Amino acid sequence: MKFLYPDYFKLFFLLLALLPCWLYFLHTKRRTRKILGVGRALTRISHLASMRKDFLRCVLLNLVMAAVILALAHPQRIQEQKTPQPGIMDLVFLLDTSPSMRAGDVQPSRLLRALEVMGSFVRTKLAQDRIGLVSFAGNSMIVSYLTEDANNIHYYTDYLKDDATINHGTNIGRGLRNGLTVIKKETEIVPETARHKKVFILLSDGEDNGNELKDALAEVKAQGIKVHTIGVGSRDGAPIPIGYEKDRPIYLEDDKGNRITSRFDEHTLQWIAESTGGKFYRSFSGLELEKSFAEIVLSEREITGFRKSIEYQDFHHLVLMAAAGMFLVALLL
Repeated sequence: MKFLYPDYFKLFFLLLALLPCWLYFLHTKRRTRKILGVGRALTRISHLASMRKDFLRCVLLNLVMAAVILALAHPQRIQEQKTPQPGIMDLVFLLDTSPSMRAGDVQPSRLLRALEVMGSFVRTKLAQDRIGLVSFAGNSMIVSYLTEDANNIHYYTDYLKDDATINHGTNIGRGLRNGLTVIKKETEIVPETARHKKVFILLSDGEDNGNELKDALAEVKAQGIKVHTIGVGSRDGAPIPIGYEKDRPIYLEDDKGNRITSRFDEHTLQWIAESTGGKFYRSFSGLELEKSFAEIVLSEREITGFRKSIEYQDFHHLVLMAAAGMFLVALLL
C-alpha cells in the first residue's frame, strides 16, 4: 500500500490532542445528568445507558475523523502486472494465382476472397510483425519482400486483384523457393532478423503441376520453417476461367467443348503441411479464412519475455464511504 499525500498523517496528532477534550466532555456530561436526575432508580438507569451511548458515540466520531484523515492521505493499493511480450513474426504468404484460383465457387472468386482476407489481416497485425508476399502459378514472382508497412502490402494485393494476366499451371515448389529467397535476402541485409520466427502460409486449391515440390520441401525443412496450408474451394468445384472477352469469362473446355471443372486436391496441401510441421486448413466458402489466419498466428506466436509494470489502485472513496456510515450511526445513537 502507498499513500499519495502522507503529510496528512500529521493530523493524527491533532486527533490525539482532542482526546482529553472528549474525556472532559464526557465527565462534565455525566456530572450534569447526576445533578438533573430525578429519583435514584431513574438516575441509575439513565446513567448506565447514557454512558454507553456517549462512549460509543465518542469512539465512532473519532473513527470518522481518523477515516477522513486516512482518505486525505489518498491510500493506493499497489499491484504488479506482468505483460507478455510477443516475439516478432515474419509471415510470408504464398498465394496461388493460377486460373483455377479464379473459379467462382467462392465469392467473388477464390483468389479475390483470399486477397480480401489478407488485406484485413494486414490491417490488424502487430506493428512489429512483417509480411512478405509471393505469387505462383506456372512460374512464381516475389510480389513484396518482408515489410512492417501494411500500406505496402495493400498496394500489392490491389495490384493482384486488378491483374488480368492468365498464367497457366501451378508450380507450388517454385513458390516455396521464392519464399525462401525472401527470407534469405532479408537475413543478408539485416542479420539480426534471423532471430525472428518465420512462417509460411500457403493458399491454393491444391493442384500442383510442377516437378520442384519435393526438392523445395526439403530445402524448407532444412531451414526449419513451418508451412501452414489453406485449401480454398468448394466440394463441388467450379469451371476454370482462362480469359475474358468483352468482360465475359471464357472457360477452359475439353475436346468436346465441355467446361472442365476444377476439383480440389487436398492431399498435396496436407502433405506439405505435415512434412514441415505445419497444419492444413480447409476453406469451403472463403468465410473460414479469417479464423485460419488467426489460429496460425496464435499457434506460432512466441513469448520472448514479460514486462513488469506497477499499477496503483485508489480506494480513498471507500474510506470516505465508511466514514459517512459511522457518522450516520453516531447521529442515530
